[in-house]
Amino acid sequence: MAASRWLVAIAILALACAPPKKQPDGEFVQQGRLYTSWLYGNEYNKLWGRFSPEMRQTFGSVGELASFAGQAFSHLGAERQVVDESVMEADRFLVYTRAASFNKAPHPMLIEWSLARDGEVTGLVVRPSPTDSAVTGEK
Repeated sequence: MAASRWLVAIAILALACAPPKKQPDGEFVQQGRLYTSWLYGNEYNKLWGRFSPEMRQTFGSVGELASFAGQAFSHLGAERQVVDESVMEADRFLVYTRAASFNKAPHPMLIEWSLARDGEVTGLVVRPSPTDSAVTGEK
């Protein structure tokens, strides 16, 4: 009887010390990182496969997506450092935002992916980051 109490106590302690289950936001951070790596790595067919019908209509073709990304990142250069990243809820979507510095850009840029709950890409924006210190890390 005493042994079974010890086993129960050990099981409770093990559960209490176990790492928390991965939060949905963490999963969407990983999803945003993956899509960004595909964008940087010219893996446009993979991205196209995750685009919503509206996104496909916006870009028209994988070639047009490649043209957009190629032009944007030839002007920005390679990513140097991630300044901040987050996931926020926006209506029925989640928005992954990545603020990063690039070797040819004078200021950090934002890459934002709007995602449906199933990970489908419903939006993509590449734009200059606001210049406030909260995003850029400057004081």
